[in-house]
Amino acid sequence: MTEPNTTKTTEAHAGARLAPRHPDTRLDSDWLFLYQQLPPEEWQSVDYGYKTSFWLSIHADIRHSQQTLNDISALYQAGKLTWADYRKHLLPRMRQYILKLHQHHSIEDQGYFPQFVRMYPQLKAGFEILDADHVHLDTLLADWQVLNQSLAVSETEDEALAAKLHAMIAEVGSLMSQHLSDEEDLVIPILGLG
Repeated sequence: MTEPNTTKTTEAHAGARLAPRHPDTRLDSDWLFLYQQLPPEEWQSVDYGYKTSFWLSIHADIRHSQQTLNDISALYQAGKLTWADYRKHLLPRMRQYILKLHQHHSIEDQGYFPQFVRMYPQLKAGFEILDADHVHLDTLLADWQVLNQSLAVSETEDEALAAKLHAMIAEVGSLMSQHLSDEEDLVIPILGLG
């Protein structure tokens, strides 16, 4: 991957300061110089989509899986699923989701993020935020796995366990919403312009 020309800007965005997509972004405006050159509405365009679509599709899948877990949990909490159906639908999806997050973040931590920091040392602090998210997420996923294992052996309805799982799904979802948005705002322009 070659370093893009960071002085180039599109005419449509020359001089304009774009706001990150997440209202609570933790990214400093100084780190968004590539985001200014390749704004979100161009990420999947003909010129850039072949470089960015793989990463964005993985994130779309993570978001879809998170929403599915939210929906199943909410249905049970609203009394619209039996315990047996709740377990049947939630257990395999949780296992898959936890595995997917571990794999995705491991690849980023061991390969992509260090490479991106070498290319753009001025973005190191931004990637440190994403790395800290991964550490926090690993802790949450370990706790979630314990709850998941409890659910796997709980054939008798356990509303307290379901409430803990519901809270865990929400907590992970909140973290992932922030994390994926901040990550995309840093990473997708690197991929697209590289």
